[in-house]
Amino acid sequence: MYMTKEAFDEWKDHPVTKEISLAITQVKQDLLEKVSTGVTIGQTADETHGMTNRMLGHIEGLDQLLGIDFPADEAETISEEDN
Repeated sequence: MYMTKEAFDEWKDHPVTKEISLAITQVKQDLLEKVSTGVTIGQTADETHGMTNRMLGHIEGLDQLLGIDFPADEAETISEEDN
C-alpha cells in the first residue's frame, strides 16, 4: 500500500481521525494524572517500579501514536516496504 503526503494530510484532517486523537489525548492525560497522584505506588519498591514503568510505557506509546507524521525524508509516498 502506498500513501502520498496529500492522502496522509487528508487522513490527519479527517473528523474521525481528529476525534480519535482527542480521545487518545484524554486517555494520556488521565494516565499522567494517575501517575502524579501516586496510583503506581505499591507495597514494595519492586511493585512500584513495575507499575510505574508500565504506566509510563502506556503514556509513551500513546505519545508516539499522537506524534505520527509523514516522514520528512520521504519524497512523496510511504509504502509497506519502507517499514
